[in-house]
Amino acid sequence: MGNKADADQNIDDQVAATTSNSNVKMKSDGQHQFLPKLLKRTIVIRMMDGRPIKGVLEAYNNYELQLGLGQGKKLIVFKGAVSSIDYEDKPVKVKPEVKRW
Repeated sequence: MGNKADADQNIDDQVAATTSNSNVKMKSDGQHQFLPKLLKRTIVIRMMDGRPIKGVLEAYNNYELQLGLGQGKKLIVFKGAVSSIDYEDKPVKVKPEVKRW
């Protein structure tokens, strides 16, 4: 058995090791900021009970996500009810360089 201080230090070391190699932006309070890059993109949210919800992420705040479902319908989902968020990384389109004489 170890004491609580050793266990807390091990957890801190693990968190530091996993976050130091990450390319994800972090806020000053340590939260990962991946939602800004998902704005205006189609995502699939899996709820805690397993239901998928597909829509366009239109807005978010500390507690909620707003999805556009199409045909003028919008849905607000509490982040606490979300199990996962699926999205596709689209490759950046590079315009071919046109050489002019």
